[in-house]
Amino acid sequence: MKRNNQFLVATAAFGLLIASCGTGVKKTPGGIEYIVHKAGSGAQLKLGDTALMNVTQKITIGDRDSLLGSSREIVHAPIPVLIAKPQQKYDLMEGIALLHEGDSATFIIPWDSLPAQERPPFGKKGDKLKITFAVEGKFSAASQKEKDEKLIKEYLEKNKIKATKNAEGVYVAVSQEGTGSTPNPGDTVYVHYTGKLTSGKVFDSSQDSTMRPGMPLEPIKFPIGRGFVIKGWDAGLSGLKKGSKATLVIPSTLAYGLQGSPPAIPGNSILVFDVQLVDIKPGAPAPTAPIAAPAPAKKGK
Repeated sequence: MKRNNQFLVATAAFGLLIASCGTGVKKTPGGIEYIVHKAGSGAQLKLGDTALMNVTQKITIGDRDSLLGSSREIVHAPIPVLIAKPQQKYDLMEGIALLHEGDSATFIIPWDSLPAQERPPFGKKGDKLKITFAVEGKFSAASQKEKDEKLIKEYLEKNKIKATKNAEGVYVAVSQEGTGSTPNPGDTVYVHYTGKLTSGKVFDSSQDSTMRPGMPLEPIKFPIGRGFVIKGWDAGLSGLKKGSKATLVIPSTLAYGLQGSPPAIPGNSILVFDVQLVDIKPGAPAPTAPIAAPAPAKKGK
């Protein structure tokens, strides 16, 4: 399963700013109008947090609002936004630390106040962007790891799968033991696979023509241990021998994590792969770091 580097940044371009909670239209210190719809009671956000936000964007032309997009409709989940220091004028991140979980607010931004590269092409001077942010909560990697462990154990029990958790955290259930040695980092592995969610929904397969229309049904190949695939694949396949068949149950933190791989794989998804390690071809070992020459001894006086 190849790594998906897609990163949702639609909201980060605008950021988020709110000076206080209340009613009516107010202005931020930078002059941006905003309306607070709901004051949350959760924990306050701070720099370094990853906030989970539902976002709706509209453009106002004259007195008419047109919907540009909604995270609920596009990714069916809140969008993660890393809370960071503002970098430029109209960077709304300057006020995000004032928000609490549960807050909801709309910001009204003049179209021509945005940098040219960030303006919708169909807008014009006098138009306004309305961006509504609803803070659903904060992401915690530690909490997610605990949640994954609980869900994986429930999945294994329900499906009567006897799996062993390896050192990296992947659960491996070998159904057919192969022969020979396991692959070394840099070896090219050839793998047939079927990937699914814990709900049983299949999202990809190298052996199903309906999943890959017009593409040949052949194993995927890649150098193992080099970051070409999700961490759970490198970790799970490295312990298999050539010819082995196995089921890998991969926690979200070793898969696509908080971002997921929309639309097929939601954020924080545990992934299940039925794999067959078809072949292993020796590869070049990782280059070693050069050994520094010892410093010359100082000469005596």
